[in-house]
Amino acid sequence: MRRITVSQDGSGDFTSVQDAIDAVRVLPLEPVTIYIKNGTYREKIIVPDNKPDISLIGESREGTVLAFSDYAEMVGSDGKKLGTFGTAVLKVEADDFRMENLTVQNTAGFGPAIGQAVALYTSGDRHVYRNVRLLGNQDTLYTSRGRQYFADCYIEGHVDYIFGSATVLFESCEIHSLRQGYITAASTPKDTAIGYVFLNCRLTGAQTEESVYLGRPWRAWAHTVFINTWMGPHIHSAGWDNWGNPDNESTSRYAEYGSTGPGARAEARVQWARVLSEKEAPVPDVKRVLAGPDDWNPQVRS
Repeated sequence: MRRITVSQDGSGDFTSVQDAIDAVRVLPLEPVTIYIKNGTYREKIIVPDNKPDISLIGESREGTVLAFSDYAEMVGSDGKKLGTFGTAVLKVEADDFRMENLTVQNTAGFGPAIGQAVALYTSGDRHVYRNVRLLGNQDTLYTSRGRQYFADCYIEGHVDYIFGSATVLFESCEIHSLRQGYITAASTPKDTAIGYVFLNCRLTGAQTEESVYLGRPWRAWAHTVFINTWMGPHIHSAGWDNWGNPDNESTSRYAEYGSTGPGARAEARVQWARVLSEKEAPVPDVKRVLAGPDDWNPQVRS
């Protein structure tokens, strides 16, 4: 396995994360690990689709920070607004990507003059994220496609801050709401069985009143399930929102099982979402959610 070191003090192979990625050959013959020493790297970063099998490993989760401040209402060099999908600090288009022990932060802030501001944009298959912090406000994490596994991560935001159409398992993660809003906005395709699964997670919030919904459907067939998750008092008793369209109530696939904490109010949830019984609850197994046709197991490094 090839190893590249990035350090701002010049002691590594590169001082820029993007320069290190650019130095990886197209379709590398062996996995490449890019080790990033502590520091705040203010740059927009892309891992292109022709460079699979790259790992970004930080020296420490709090000390290694990838940061930028693009936002949707910003006007680009072409005179047009960037829009949501042009704002990501880190965009990963390649398959078989891993990231550990670092922070990705969109520092644009929040408000109507800013709008959406993505920290991480995932657009590849078989991604693994461990001990990662994702910091932002609206639209912090966009999961465009593929299968992804997030373990022991911290993700914060306030409106639709986990959104997209990928199949994603969040295990033992803290999901933190900065203010009132919606945690998820899944756009799961109709023919995709699993969208978002939160397993053994904690939902924390800066506010104590019922001000945060578990999710709302960005697209009609949104699928989101919370299993054995602790929910703080900031979670709205209704649980779910139909995004102003009653038709979404007959297509959205929302459920929870084994919820605990002051925000776990099964009796008050909307009638069109399900609170699963023990018999109905899926077995909380990583491979069950993410295996797919190639029998992928994100807990085993090939």
